[in-house]
Amino acid sequence: AYINALTKIGRYPDASYSKLKKAISEYLGVEKERISVGCGSSELISRVFDALVDEADKVVIPMPSYSLYLLYAFLRNAIVLTPVFKNYELDESFFDEIDATLTVICSPNNPTGNTVRKKVVERIAENSKYLVIDEAYAEFSDENFLEFALEFDNVIILRSFSKFFGLAGLRIGYAISSREIANAIEKIRLPFAISAPAVEAAISAIGSIDYYEELKRKIISERERIFSELRRMGFEVLPSKANFLLVRAEKDMAEFLKESGIVVRRIENVLGLDGVHLRITVGRENENDALLDTLRSYGRKSTA
Repeated sequence: AYINALTKIGRYPDASYSKLKKAISEYLGVEKERISVGCGSSELISRVFDALVDEADKVVIPMPSYSLYLLYAFLRNAIVLTPVFKNYELDESFFDEIDATLTVICSPNNPTGNTVRKKVVERIAENSKYLVIDEAYAEFSDENFLEFALEFDNVIILRSFSKFFGLAGLRIGYAISSREIANAIEKIRLPFAISAPAVEAAISAIGSIDYYEELKRKIISERERIFSELRRMGFEVLPSKANFLLVRAEKDMAEFLKESGIVVRRIENVLGLDGVHLRITVGRENENDALLDTLRSYGRKSTA
């Protein structure tokens, strides 16, 4: 679909993206008027802050979390509060009396991979003027908060075609919210930000959902296998509902893996995470085997 659409690159895409919104609407079973689209969920995060946050408004970003939220909050000159997850659980009582304009959470969390309990999210929605739930990795989990965007007028769900659908290079994201918020976002988004070929690829991906569901099943199976093997080796690794695992690491572990041709994300100096961690994306079975073999040799090196 993408290659066929290249014949149309001399034309601007449909500015309303109605065809893409219709496909998303049918995929999720939500009204098209509740959908806003953008050049990746990164653009949508920016537009949400532009539309809903003014200078000196209180923005709550529980940590650890995706660093881009902090950037956009600071660009709006907001007052930023960063409660820390305790044992990777969020204490909802924090939100009772702070009068937040906007709270941003991601579930599954990036970088920990854990999900937030629905009771906690409901309490936040009741105590924050607006609540953004970034669900970039939601398709890898057995739960999501789509119903909250339909039940609460102040909840915005962000999703992406980058993770589950594997179209990261095409930059396509979308938001589900009330019609009023969707209209506010649509009014200030970049015109023609999503290319016509990217739109066709996204629609084609939705039409191939059975393929992606089978791929997801394999990824989840491999994720649980890696998790069990890492625990068996003695590594501290968090249970995950995403397509990656977060592992506490020694300082030289990322470089050791890199020398074997395995690149992982090293995470340190992040509020809410002590020490050094590695975020390891689940790969193909043979790639995961290579990872595990290399980490076994790392363990032997460390105890030698």
